[in-house]
Amino acid sequence: MNKRMLSLLALLAAPAFAEQPEVYLVASVQLGGSNLAQSIFLHEPQITTLEECQEAVRIGQRDRDWQRYHHIFMRDRFQGFTGHLDYRCVLTTQRFSAWNDRARYNHPYLISIDEQANLQVERISSQAQCATRLKGMPQARQAISRCAVGNQSLL
Repeated sequence: MNKRMLSLLALLAAPAFAEQPEVYLVASVQLGGSNLAQSIFLHEPQITTLEECQEAVRIGQRDRDWQRYHHIFMRDRFQGFTGHLDYRCVLTTQRFSAWNDRARYNHPYLISIDEQANLQVERISSQAQCATRLKGMPQARQAISRCAVGNQSLL
């Protein structure tokens, strides 16, 4: 009888122990005039609110010295092209492997960020398939979504 009661209590308590969302910075660079983009997913365990993330981005951009969310986009690889940088602080329960600036960007993703800054990432087999999926979505979903390649794995 005690085992049944403990099992029932564990089942009822499971939602309380569900994985809590963590704050990530999604940094993206899009090649001007195209749908080609690269995105990285950065996590700093000591940053626990969207406001702290936004402050770290503000300071990093202002000082051009990213003490938190340290990253470098190789601008020299974009010679002759315009690259548009975008930084978004988000909440997600999804986890990503650590970012490595030398790894190849060969993981196509469909990335959605809603009005409440909730991130949803889906691995897609190719950039072309991602673009097709994106075009087939309702307009409201298209507005909050984009295709990009990353060099991190979705865990």
